[in-house]
Amino acid sequence: MQMSKLESKTYEKLRDNKLIVFRLKDVSLLLHLDKTSTYNLIKAMKKKAIIKKISGSSYAFSDADDLVIACNAHFPSYISFWTALSYYHWSDQLPKKIYLCTTKYSKEINRSYYATIRKNRFFGYTQIGEIVIAEKEKAIIDSLFLPRYAGGIAEIQKCVNISLPQLDMEKLIRYTLQMENKALLRRIGFLIEKHLSESLLRKMKQQIGKGYELLDPTLPKKNNYNKEWLLDVNL
Repeated sequence: MQMSKLESKTYEKLRDNKLIVFRLKDVSLLLHLDKTSTYNLIKAMKKKAIIKKISGSSYAFSDADDLVIACNAHFPSYISFWTALSYYHWSDQLPKKIYLCTTKYSKEINRSYYATIRKNRFFGYTQIGEIVIAEKEKAIIDSLFLPRYAGGIAEIQKCVNISLPQLDMEKLIRYTLQMENKALLRRIGFLIEKHLSESLLRKMKQQIGKGYELLDPTLPKKNNYNKEWLLDVNL
């Protein structure tokens, strides 16, 4: 369906300002329109499927990629967990939701789930085209930190095995230690011990702590203890 002059101008203005996701007030400010005119314009563009509603007051271009929408719908955020594992072709599963990290709580938007983490753990991401996504090493780390957003340890372990030739081990361990989480450190050590140098292993084991953690926190205890990494291998 053909756009009117005003609709075409709105489309171009939003694109020029890189507003993939926008609100009524953004359109009102860009086009200098009153509230009623803005509402009618958005309603007409939605009816023509030029744009689509993604949450209560937010809209996006209908032809925009879902990953691009997810990154732009909430700030700050970056794609990680199962979505990143799939993006890097390590997982053959296609999760129904898009999983992202954020430091600021958000409800689910347009099938995108934003996992809230502490600010000191919000690092290790990069821009690829129009999306912001975890670096390969950070995608593994985030997934092992919160396995429930990546299909559980069994799925993550498969991804780790495939990803190993592509990972920078020094960076992987540096990022792991930067996360300051003993359960994560133990899971990483348990899964990739054979691929680590003696010096990296020493760095990790110096900070292993005491007591036991679950290898997979999404599953019940098994009392199958690994004494080296202080894990209940509950797979």
